[in-house]
Amino acid sequence: MNISAEESKKIFSLLESVNDPEIGLSIVKLKMINSIEKEGDKLIVHLKLTVPGCPLSGTIEKDIKDRLESAGYKEVEVKFSYMTKEELEGVKQQLKKENKTTPPPIEKFEKRGIKSVVAVYSAKGGVGKSTVVSMLALTAMNEGYKTGILDCDISGPSIKSIFRLSGFAEVGENKKFVPMDFRGIKIMSADMLTDAQVLIWRGPLVSSAIKQMYSDTDWGDLDVLFLDLPPGTSDAPLTVFQSLPVDKMIIVTTPNSLAQITSRKTELMADALKIPAVGIIENMDYIEHNGEKISLEKRNKDVSFSSEVLSKLPYDLDIEDKIIGNKLDGTIIAELNKVIKVILHR
Repeated sequence: MNISAEESKKIFSLLESVNDPEIGLSIVKLKMINSIEKEGDKLIVHLKLTVPGCPLSGTIEKDIKDRLESAGYKEVEVKFSYMTKEELEGVKQQLKKENKTTPPPIEKFEKRGIKSVVAVYSAKGGVGKSTVVSMLALTAMNEGYKTGILDCDISGPSIKSIFRLSGFAEVGENKKFVPMDFRGIKIMSADMLTDAQVLIWRGPLVSSAIKQMYSDTDWGDLDVLFLDLPPGTSDAPLTVFQSLPVDKMIIVTTPNSLAQITSRKTELMADALKIPAVGIIENMDYIEHNGEKISLEKRNKDVSFSSEVLSKLPYDLDIEDKIIGNKLDGTIIAELNKVIKVILHR
């Protein structure tokens, strides 16, 4: 539903104070707001980013929501698209008027001694991404591959807890962090660097922390480094895709219909960022009872994926104990071995 010219003017006025954090100018002045509409009580702001996968889009989204919600709008949604070449030319002209320069190009780190960097991701939370990462790493290690994990969830890291590691990472003679070790798997996460129970950081600090953990860790020679990404489509995952040398992505989902919808969005984002999504792991797909597989499937028939479903894993309350004991069930090992072959040979 379109809004009145008067209300549109009011909203644009409210958003004058929201800046693009990289450029330092108002999103209104940069003509980033494409349109504004209403669906019931929800206000939808259509925003055009200057580049696909802008690493600070989450910061812009939060600032827009904070500004509008403080003005009385109960529900605000920000939908992103990207500027055309002509629109970007307009941004450049505005920067000239303001005596501003375009932001420097995003720093891209090298792989060094790492053969393959694999992001494990879903925009939906609660699908068991970290557990899947742990099982993939354990399977790769058991197959003889030199393996590492970087937990990129700064605010809610869980890999250290899954592997029941304690203490903090040390700094070696080369001034690099020494990753913790579990059965030969090299692991680094934010909670190995600080004893803070909860880290509440804005986007730029989160992005810096991820880049520092990757670049300042002595990974040595690895066949594969798994990146455990946080959910969402904001600063943290976008920083990973733009700054770290990601070769490919594995998408994790569940048979739940909402998870399927969100996972399709994850796939579309991978396409926009030109990160190859090599396949999908459907986690918590079934339970086993008295030797019988009972499906937990509740699909949305309108959702279809272009990526192949590589593996379907069971819901297992004892899975963390099995990871710690390196005693994954034979069916899980067989499923994960299929994924490892695709990751390292495609």
